[in-house]
Formats: sequence, structure tokens, C-alpha cells
Amino acid sequence: MLYLAAQFAWFLLAAFVIGLVMGWIGHDGRQAAPWGRALAWLATLFGLGAGLTLMQTVNGAAARWIETALLLVAAYVGGCALAGVMRASARPQTAGQAAAPAMAATAERRVADVDAAQPLAKVEGEDDIPGQRPHGLVAAKADMPDDLKIIKGVGPQNEERLHRLGIWHFAQIAAWTPQNCEWVGSYLAFPGRIEREDWVGQAKALAGKALAGKALAAGPERTQG
Repeated sequence: MLYLAAQFAWFLLAAFVIGLVMGWIGHDGRQAAPWGRALAWLATLFGLGAGLTLMQTVNGAAARWIETALLLVAAYVGGCALAGVMRASARPQTAGQAAAPAMAATAERRVADVDAAQPLAKVEGEDDIPGQRPHGLVAAKADMPDDLKIIKGVGPQNEERLHRLGIWHFAQIAAWTPQNCEWVGSYLAFPGRIEREDWVGQAKALAGKALAGKALAAGPERTQG
């Protein structure tokens, strides 16, 4: 096929350009096009065509036309695939997508704003529990605790036990260190579960959403003022 590729180079280039244009027009840019199926069909056609020519089932001009057609199809599909990738990478982010990293970074910074310095009474056997107990709050800030049950793995009973430790807000859990996770997991009698279910990651995402909601709620007030 190398001989045919050299002989029909301009036709192959034209097929590639046509595929590039059609792929750009037909792709919405939201996600990479499902080229896996097209490539699978192309590979099957290549195998079939190569098999027919290698086994000399088809010879002469017919074999040449089959191989030429396969090369043209390959060039066209390659152009379509490249256009899909280019269109997906060139698609501008929506407001929500662009704001997500900023909200996550803001949530990380606001974790430090949680006043967790107040000492609480020790629980039974606290010093024997591996890890480090996270700092807690005597009460929820502004008497408005977060619904910790939203975190996968935190049920009503676990939420109550977390409250006893002074854990009221997503931002507190988002600030936990690996040592804190080890301590709380052992205290709740399911060591390793916090890490497996990624409570810290869930809490960071929820803290970011909470901050975004507060910002949207405060927006009209700033405008009116």
C-alpha cells in the first residue's frame, strides 16, 4: 500500500481535508467523538482487504482499487477524528465549569477560617486511639450545622457521634489530615472506611458548593446596596 499511498498522495490529502472539515462541522465539541467504532470498522475492512489481496483471492486492478479505497477511507476517518479532538479542546468552558476550580480553591482557603481551636472534653480511651483527634467546635457556627449526612457513609448515628466530637461543618472534615481520618475511623469503629469513601474529598466539594450558594444569595443584596 505504500506504493499506492505515494501514487495517490494528493487524493489522500484531499480525503483527509474533507474529513477534517466534515468532522469539525458535525462535532458539537462537548466530548470526544466515539471514533472507536469507526476505527474498528476500518480495521476490519483493512484486514478483509489485505486478506483478499494477500491470499490473491482478488488480483490485478480489483485488488488495487480495494487497497486505494481503504487508504482513502483511512485518510477521511483520520481527518474526522482530528477535527473532533480539536473541536473538543477549543470549546470554551461554561460559567459553571470555569468557576469550579476557583470555588474549590476558595473552599480550601476557607477551611482555615473554621475556628477549631477550642478544646473539647476527651472521649473514653481517646489517648489509646491511633492517629490524631481533629479539633472540634463547641457548637456550630451561627447555630447552623451542615447536613453531614449528605456525605456518603455518614448516617444519622455517625452524624450524632461527629457532633459529639465538635464536627459540625463540611469545612472541618475537608481539613482533616490522614492522621485525623485514622483517629476518627477508629473512634467510629470502622477504620479505613473514611479513606475508602473519601469523606475529605466529598466534604471539600460540598464546602465549595455551599460557598457558591452563599455567593449567589449575597449577589442581589450587593446589587441593591
